[in-house]
Amino acid sequence: MDERTFALLRPSELDELTEDGYRRRRADDLARAFATPRTEPARPARLARPRSRRPYFLMVGTLAAGLAAATVVVTTGGGPGPEPGGAVVASTTQGAPERVADARTFLLAAASTARREPVGSGRYWYVNERTTQKVYNVPGEHTAEIKAKSAELPYAAYLANTRETWRAMKAGETGRRVSNQDVAVTFGSPQDEAAWKAAGSPELADGEPRTDDAFESILSIDNPSLTPRSVTELPAGQDGLKRHLDDLWKRSPDSAGSGKAVYLWQTGVDLMTAPITPGTRSALFEVLADQPGITSQGEAKDALGRTGVALSSSTADAFTFRLIIDPRTAELLEYDVVEKGVTLLSVALADMGFTDRLGERPKD
Repeated sequence: MDERTFALLRPSELDELTEDGYRRRRADDLARAFATPRTEPARPARLARPRSRRPYFLMVGTLAAGLAAATVVVTTGGGPGPEPGGAVVASTTQGAPERVADARTFLLAAASTARREPVGSGRYWYVNERTTQKVYNVPGEHTAEIKAKSAELPYAAYLANTRETWRAMKAGETGRRVSNQDVAVTFGSPQDEAAWKAAGSPELADGEPRTDDAFESILSIDNPSLTPRSVTELPAGQDGLKRHLDDLWKRSPDSAGSGKAVYLWQTGVDLMTAPITPGTRSALFEVLADQPGITSQGEAKDALGRTGVALSSSTADAFTFRLIIDPRTAELLEYDVVEKGVTLLSVALADMGFTDRLGERPKD
């Protein structure tokens, strides 16, 4: 487990202290994950709550048929994820199997769907994230584990919690973050739970919900110029956005150590969860559609039970970075980090959108 993976699996009480480090060190983790990308045909992904947009996919016959793919359940309990690059087929209404559209086809269709989204506005950009991560140490032993970076718990345990963020769209205004909500601990199997009890049932969750009303949340530590305000002015065309991302990558502190494919994936997630315009979202999908090694795994369920299309890129040693995208709205539902069949991190975007008051969620 490298430094970035370890950072992803930190105890929840360090959320506020390590948010910047979380983004800064993510490149290290993904660099290993994408060091030997697979070059098989790519496949699909999705977001949080449905929005009132006409599904472009209904106008694309071959893709519409592919959306009936056999379900692949995203597991956050530690079990193996779906086989990367495996054959994915769908059944039509007549029951005849059909191959799901490849990732490039899906991403280009998602680009058309995103461009039809109405432009939103508000004083705050709201994001609700449900995070499930593998536990590598009990809270009281965190410092020792950071130094050791080796010993794991003798059982598979998973910690889930919810964080809500209100990012101010106007410079100088106060935002809000409410973290460590609805904390839950699960185990990979009954045997893992028995091993936890045999170890004395140590407390794996820590603390009560926390509210921070005086912070300026960073969208991307790798790209300090990206703020809730500046992303609304990003290029709305594929060529312009590609040039802008290339320029940002060259200026990124991690450009010397991570490849461009890694950078595009991590920055793509940052932008998909930010208040970018419909044109920029569309251009982002077009940029990703031109990237090699992205594979469509067909229809999948996220941790909240919503159905989307899974896109992934995997390495020879079974390290996978996966997105699940809503085919109806082209919005990101979840992103996962899976290593050798075990889901280390799963972040489900339960809701996101504009609102005008702190503490208020976006209206349907």
